Amino acid sequence: MIKSLSKSVVLLFLYDFAVIFCSTLIFYKYFNLPENYFGSITIITLLVGMFTLFLKDNYKIREFNITLKNIYLLFEAVVFAIFPASVILFIFNRDLNSIYFVLLNLFTIWLLLLLYRIIFHYYLFNLKRVKNVLIIGGGHQAEVVSELINEKYALKMNVVEQFEYTNCDNNYETINNYLCSLSEKIKKLKVDIIITAKDEPFDELFILSLISKDIIPKNVKIYRMYDFYELATGKYFIDEHSINELIFYFNEHKSKLYDFCKRIFDIISAAIILTVTLPITGYIALRVKLTDGKSPFFTQERVGKNGKIFKAYKLRTMYDNDFIPKDNKKVGYVENQDEDDRVIPFCKFVRKARFDEIFQMINILKGEMSIVGPRAEWTKVVEVYQKEVKGYPLRMMVNTAWTGWAQINQGYCFASDNEAIKLQYDLYYIKHRNLLWDISILIKAIFLAVGGRHA
Repeated sequence: MIKSLSKSVVLLFLYDFAVIFCSTLIFYKYFNLPENYFGSITIITLLVGMFTLFLKDNYKIREFNITLKNIYLLFEAVVFAIFPASVILFIFNRDLNSIYFVLLNLFTIWLLLLLYRIIFHYYLFNLKRVKNVLIIGGGHQAEVVSELINEKYALKMNVVEQFEYTNCDNNYETINNYLCSLSEKIKKLKVDIIITAKDEPFDELFILSLISKDIIPKNVKIYRMYDFYELATGKYFIDEHSINELIFYFNEHKSKLYDFCKRIFDIISAAIILTVTLPITGYIALRVKLTDGKSPFFTQERVGKNGKIFKAYKLRTMYDNDFIPKDNKKVGYVENQDEDDRVIPFCKFVRKARFDEIFQMINILKGEMSIVGPRAEWTKVVEVYQKEVKGYPLRMMVNTAWTGWAQINQGYCFASDNEAIKLQYDLYYIKHRNLLWDISILIKAIFLAVGGRHA
């Protein structure tokens, strides 16, 4: 979210840290557990707890609604948070006090974290001041940002006016007259945020004058529509200008160091995942083989970096057939595991947990894919979306991947509307990618897969 909104997240982070630390300390001392394990139990609980809460989106506080689902998901996050330290404690101190400590610590942490979120939710929607937004410009961009602010009530913003930009033709007198009107408008409407949004680029002299003449007070924040959209949604806004801008940005910010580190990360991650899951994937393969006697493995043509086609390795989860998609106007090519009777019954969870794609780790080890990035799609699907979705080829500027920013936000479902949104997530990832983010996306994807929550 935008800079002014991040203070709430910082406060929440500090609060969660204090709650986990104090609760663990108090109950550990209260139940008189062994002093020599106190430090390790506390540190592990803190580190795992904060990381788990982050991975499970508990710091998207403006999206936390008081529903049974969100209350349960918070409880689930706390269970994951204290589980590793609890296992260590039980190994070295098997008594009732350890059980009481874990249960009370779990309940207390969950209750206090939930309480803060309920209070903040009430403050956000009932007490927090609404910020006034002035949009400079018009056209589709202005319409999009206005709708975004109106739909995202948690932003606590209100568009007070859309101030049309008159083409000044780089004329100083025209620009000065316009700036005077703008300055009066800012004061009159008590503007907090200004967003420049226009389908055509602003005149250079206008932008320079806006900055040099101190038209905008220091307490008023100003954003380009593109930047505001990214901060508020985690997606990349797509139009002709932003597509060209991304291409230039990508070429200017190429990093051999990042590419090298990403390759090492891919190799290590793929090797670990392939090794750890081998007993599970081996069992699945055996059951599939026994189901219809056909090979449990198959390859499927996927599209990689720069449109290069490669054969991706997969576990078969459907009965053997010659299915080929036709076009996106027919739902026949949509792989819906809940309704598709071609799916082998016991493989429905296999598909939800993405175990059928584990053997793509081999493609990653070969360098044909990455662990994190835009999804490596089937060639037949790519043929459809390249015609239907504007800017679709841009997602192939980097290695396509096993999981990514789009998958953890939008799932794996197939449809033109969804694909256009997924592309926005993909391009946002391409613009902002870094190794730490790659690691967090991978871990979150594993959390979702194990819980069978990938769409």
